[in-house]
Amino acid sequence: MVADDSSVRIMDILDERLRGALEGLGSLVHFDAGQTIFWEGQPSRSVLIIREGHLKVTRHAADGTEVILGIFGPGEVMGDEGALMDEPRSAKVTTITAVIGLDISAEQLLDFVEQQHLWPLMYRAVVQRRRQMSQRVLLSNLDVKGRLADWLLHLAKEVGRETEQGWVLETTLSQQDLAARIGASRDAVAIELRRLRESKLVSTGRRRLVLHDLEALRRLSSEDRWSHR
Repeated sequence: MVADDSSVRIMDILDERLRGALEGLGSLVHFDAGQTIFWEGQPSRSVLIIREGHLKVTRHAADGTEVILGIFGPGEVMGDEGALMDEPRSAKVTTITAVIGLDISAEQLLDFVEQQHLWPLMYRAVVQRRRQMSQRVLLSNLDVKGRLADWLLHLAKEVGRETEQGWVLETTLSQQDLAARIGASRDAVAIELRRLRESKLVSTGRRRLVLHDLEALRRLSSEDRWSHR
């Protein structure tokens, strides 16, 4: 009936038949880059299965600053936690590239979970995701340069495209977004990006970052998160 439930992704804990049945409930939707899909605090009336593209999930911290909790792409189901637990949206979801997905109402998702007897698996997935999100909020002990290099490597893995010039990140993420994700000021991130450019490790442009030397960035980061594709 179902696969290994160790993952927090709904599409990973369902077998092929159930994935197809769930996708069959959805309506095809398109979003432009930079478009907010879900707002923090709004009613959870639907979920989105991502087919193409990537988006960011953000939440406001106690001091009012916006923290990036993660970047998500194809195969992810967004908004399921609020729909399953009948709670308002716990975070804001904004596209960083154009996104194509399947929109499914909360009522349809709940009926599907009930009919397929999936509540134990879904509940565990929600608990695991909340724990994972909490861990992502914790700031690294590295300096700004190390945290920035670490996050750039993560972005390359998630949304990067390999070219002759290097790994290209075409994204709407701003310097403020990068600063929010790594727990630094925008000025500090701007300074470190300038140093990376001067060292020929990174090039920047409008909605575009190019990583020229992954090995050098890896040496600056906290750990080797990179795996060859």
